[in-house]
Amino acid sequence: MRLRVLGAIGISVMMALPAQAQVTEVQVGRAVEALRQASKPDKPTPNLYSDWQVEPANIGRWSRLCTGREVTPLQFQNSPATARSLVTCVVRDVLKQEYKASRNNELLAVQRLAAWWLTGNSNRYNSPEASPYVKKVSSAYQSIGPIAAVRSPETPAKPTSPAAPTTPAQAPKVTPGKQTTFYDRYMQAGYAATQKKDMQTAMLYFKRALDERPQDTFASQAIRNLEAASKPNRATNPTPAKTDPVKR
Repeated sequence: MRLRVLGAIGISVMMALPAQAQVTEVQVGRAVEALRQASKPDKPTPNLYSDWQVEPANIGRWSRLCTGREVTPLQFQNSPATARSLVTCVVRDVLKQEYKASRNNELLAVQRLAAWWLTGNSNRYNSPEASPYVKKVSSAYQSIGPIAAVRSPETPAKPTSPAAPTTPAQAPKVTPGKQTTFYDRYMQAGYAATQKKDMQTAMLYFKRALDERPQDTFASQAIRNLEAASKPNRATNPTPAKTDPVKR
């Protein structure tokens, strides 16, 4: 299957629009990983790069929009972290638009995203050309985590009473109807603590998330990022030179 990824034509316009739907970073991460699992080829494909199978023109366009500098196709191919970062930047904005188009129906938004990724037109998620790929993405997304129930605006959400996490930090505030698992709550709390630069609390929450889902990619990466950030910078913190004691 040749993944064309034509939808980046309008991405610069969408990036300038305000957020239209409440899309969490956990959902974005799941969508990015679902696209990767569904797109990864069995053998190398000419002129398509990384597990996400992206065309060279899109790599240059996305990197300029997301980072202000251009990434080459080989850099994109050889650095999974760079590839995931750029794909996440694009998917985050497109997924917000598809949530609005699907009236906050999570699964439909992901299906529309998959159609956009393949054909450049999210309305073609049921078309014969896109349907097999859309089903692969949808299946991968659901295997990574649960789908939130879709409610009408008139239906009040039932309050949840999650058990408080057994960490020194305060339990994360949960918006009814949004996060449905302890994993989601721990990850959200970890991201929030990271934004506040409370790295110790963030580490505790990410480790709790990893306890809920051992070997989880996102929790593991978050922990690695925190560990790397906590290491002293030897360039700015040189070891003091040894000196002979002063003789009195």
